[in-house]
Amino acid sequence: MTHIARFVGFCLTVVAIVATGCQGGSTSTLTGTVTVDGQPLKDGAVRFIPLDPSKGGTAGAVIKDGTFTCQVPVGEMRVEFNGAKVVGKRKAYDTPDSPMVDIVEELLPAKYNTQSELKITIKGGSQKETWALVTK
Repeated sequence: MTHIARFVGFCLTVVAIVATGCQGGSTSTLTGTVTVDGQPLKDGAVRFIPLDPSKGGTAGAVIKDGTFTCQVPVGEMRVEFNGAKVVGKRKAYDTPDSPMVDIVEELLPAKYNTQSELKITIKGGSQKETWALVTK
């Protein structure tokens, strides 16, 4: 599977999670700030996966201009980030008058998504967190 397909799949999963919401248990409103190499992450996604699946569901949100807000189940969570990087343009259709669309790849290294070891403890109420990710 290509990086683009994985990224698009992940973003669709996050949108589905956000659209359906978390089920059962108490949640916390988490507001986050995400930077990459000192700059706000322009477009991306964050996902929270419970360390103990029996104690709550997953949650996620779209990151826009370095910020996000979402409802996350209370408990210990593993955190995954994805970010989009435009690497070129291509025609949307195989026709002469086709509009051009961006070709995107994953911006962040695997240590922040598929191999993430980032963790957070979600408490009740509201919570603010900041993540400073580094690609270099």
